[in-house]
Amino acid sequence: MEPALRPAPAVYRRRLFHSRDATPDQCSDVVWIQGNRLFCDARFSTDDSGARDFHMGFAGRLQCTDAAIGEFEWVHAIAAGEAFGSADIGQLFDVPGWGLLEVGRQLDYVELWEQRPDEPGPVWEARGVDDHGTEALVVCVGDSFGLALGADPAGGRPSSVHIGSRTAQGWLARYSSWSGPEPPLFSLPPHSDGRFVISWQAGEHSGPPVSFDPIHPTRATRPTRPTHSGAEND
Repeated sequence: MEPALRPAPAVYRRRLFHSRDATPDQCSDVVWIQGNRLFCDARFSTDDSGARDFHMGFAGRLQCTDAAIGEFEWVHAIAAGEAFGSADIGQLFDVPGWGLLEVGRQLDYVELWEQRPDEPGPVWEARGVDDHGTEALVVCVGDSFGLALGADPAGGRPSSVHIGSRTAQGWLARYSSWSGPEPPLFSLPPHSDGRFVISWQAGEHSGPPVSFDPIHPTRATRPTRPTHSGAEND
C-alpha cells in the first residue's frame, strides 16, 4: 500500500479499530465526512435494539504534517461529548478500490475506513460564527453532510455534531449528538458572500434562522459586517 496523498472528499465508515495500549474502543458506529479542507466525525455505540448512544464527535481542518509518509493531523476546532485525549495524528494509506488504512503516530492504533462507493458530487464546506460568538462548521459532499456547532452558553446547549443527508424535506441528521424521538431536521442555504443560515424545522430546536459569518482559514477573529434590517432572513 502506498501513503495517501490526501483522502478524497467522501463519506467514510470505520470497519476496524485496534489499539496497542488503550482500552478497547466501544464506538461501533463511526462516520467521517471529509471535504477538501474540513472534516466532521461522529462516534456512537449501538445496542441490540438499534438505539444509538453518542460518545464523541469533532470537526475542523485536515492538515498534512509529513507528505513523504502520508501523515495528517485532524485539527479539532469543535469537539463534543467525551474528550479525545490526545492529538489526532496518523498516517493514511490507500487501500485500492476500498478505502483507507490509518495508522496512529508511534503505531499505537490501526483503523480501517471504508469509502462509500457513491459518486461524491459537489463539495461545499464552510466555517462561521454567529452574533453570539457560537461557531459552526459544515462539510457537504454530494447529498451527505456533517455539521458541528460550538457551545451556545446563551441557549444552554453544549457543542454538538450531526451527520446525515439532504432530503426532499430538508437536511436530516441521521447521526446526532442530540437525543430525541426524531432526528434533527433543518435547512442550511449558503450565500454568495460566504455566510450560511441554519433554520431548525422541528421540535425544541425550531426558532428564528441563525446566520453565520464566514471564518476564513487565515483569519482567527470574527469578521465584521455591517448590520442591516432582515440580516437573519436574507
